[in-house]
Amino acid sequence: MGQNIIAALSQRRDQLDIRAVNSKADEPTLFDFDAVYLAPWIGSDPGAFEQRFDAIVEEAAPDLVIPCRDDDVAFLAARAQRDPNARSRYLCGSRSIADALSDKWESWRFSSALGLPFAPTLRADCARDELDAFVHAHGFPLVAKPVSGFASRGVVLVLDREQLARLVGRNDYIFQKFLGDPDRVRAHAQSVARDGVPLFHTFEEVKHSIQGCIAPEGRISGLMVTDNLMRFGRSERVDLATDPELESAGMQWVRTFAEAGWRGPLNIQCQRGSDGRLAIYEYNGRFTGATAARYLLGFDEVGMVVRDWLAFPLRVDAPPPGARSVIRTMNSRMLDPGKVTSLSRTLSWRP
Repeated sequence: MGQNIIAALSQRRDQLDIRAVNSKADEPTLFDFDAVYLAPWIGSDPGAFEQRFDAIVEEAAPDLVIPCRDDDVAFLAARAQRDPNARSRYLCGSRSIADALSDKWESWRFSSALGLPFAPTLRADCARDELDAFVHAHGFPLVAKPVSGFASRGVVLVLDREQLARLVGRNDYIFQKFLGDPDRVRAHAQSVARDGVPLFHTFEEVKHSIQGCIAPEGRISGLMVTDNLMRFGRSERVDLATDPELESAGMQWVRTFAEAGWRGPLNIQCQRGSDGRLAIYEYNGRFTGATAARYLLGFDEVGMVVRDWLAFPLRVDAPPPGARSVIRTMNSRMLDPGKVTSLSRTLSWRP
């Protein structure tokens, strides 16, 4: 995510001091930042991370702290609630919405309360009659997801009641209506049973991605809608969407979040169900892996945040007009052992 932020700032890096916090030292792009701090992974030891975070903030005195993962969003929102004086330095909104963004069951409850068209969702540890009604209403396949997670990790497609039974009762999973083509899933399952398991396969399709930016006072600074071709949890191709209904719906949804108290970036992912209606199946409150791609398509979300949150006159560095598609490419980087050793030993690094 940090790489995306740097790429989206392009030639404007000279105006800013950008520092990164990471749990691993052996990542070559870390050393593109103006400074790096090593910290425990928040998911493994929240207490140790918070202690290290406090030390980093005291040393660096940042004007703005940007969350790069869902765990970060919830962490910063909780701190902002505890310390209103520091709220303006954290790129996030209210804690209650942050909890809904990071927990997929809470996402369903939050959406239902506000009338957002979220894909029907059920806890895996629900009552038996609730499960039977859910299966009857939506059929197979069903999507089973970890309550918390990202990049489709741990997500499985459940094809029948026997597979469903293995997940029933877990408090860390939810079931969700499948919005894709069920015939494609069934055909693949039959092919696997007949011919064996292919080494590589995915059911990811083109998803609709809505990225909004909400300024500190609640104003919507900008919005872009794209069609993202997904492969193994990453956007391989990003195209400007051409469906006017998507932009209208996206603006309405982002406005709903703003009125409820969210601030900063907001990403909403949706697809059309078999009935042709748009349904949200996931959202998060941060920049995403397609942030740099959207910049190349003319959406300067990082610049918007810097200007809105810091009142800083960052140069507008728009790409050439007319681009409608961005393709992700591979890039090899050398791992400098001296820098990695220095960061590992001293827990910080500066060029």
